[in-house]
Amino acid sequence: MPRPKTVSDEDVLSAAIELLGTDGFGFTLSDLARTVGLSRATLIQRFGDREAILQHMAEFEVEATRTWIKSFSIEQGRDGLWRFLEEIVKGMGEGEGFSARVQIAALEARDPVMKFHANERYKIVQDAIEARLLDGPNRRETAEHLHAVIAGATMQWVVSDGSRGLSDFVLHRLGLAFDLIDQRLTTLN
Repeated sequence: MPRPKTVSDEDVLSAAIELLGTDGFGFTLSDLARTVGLSRATLIQRFGDREAILQHMAEFEVEATRTWIKSFSIEQGRDGLWRFLEEIVKGMGEGEGFSARVQIAALEARDPVMKFHANERYKIVQDAIEARLLDGPNRRETAEHLHAVIAGATMQWVVSDGSRGLSDFVLHRLGLAFDLIDQRLTTLN
């Protein structure tokens, strides 16, 4: 009879994300095992090698994103869309632990499995944005553009002077794009 898990898979994967943020690509299975209080052999038995853990982490993030996005009500229109965008951006926090996101993005760029999961995660967010847009021209493109502004602004924040927190910085950039899109959609209707 197998022994009960003392540390959940979610706890292991969350710890892997944190290690990416603090130790970068160089974290080892031994580092992760020490962090979660399991043996390296237990991690290998449960997940496989380090690459497999990273891929499980990407799957975990897709499900976490899906669950989180489902927690928001769908309110179509300008005000509902802005409230939703504001909530998801505020959910990023003020930048604490964001270095893990940068490391993950670098991994996603080079690993096809992680890239696949990143695209799934992006699609979940883009679908949620699109669901809040009123029927009209270019709904999908508008949703993708707003999401791209969020993603691009987060990278701009990484190299900024740090005088603003992450969510304030991104909301400022997003607000400018949102107003331009809103003006364009208003003139088309």
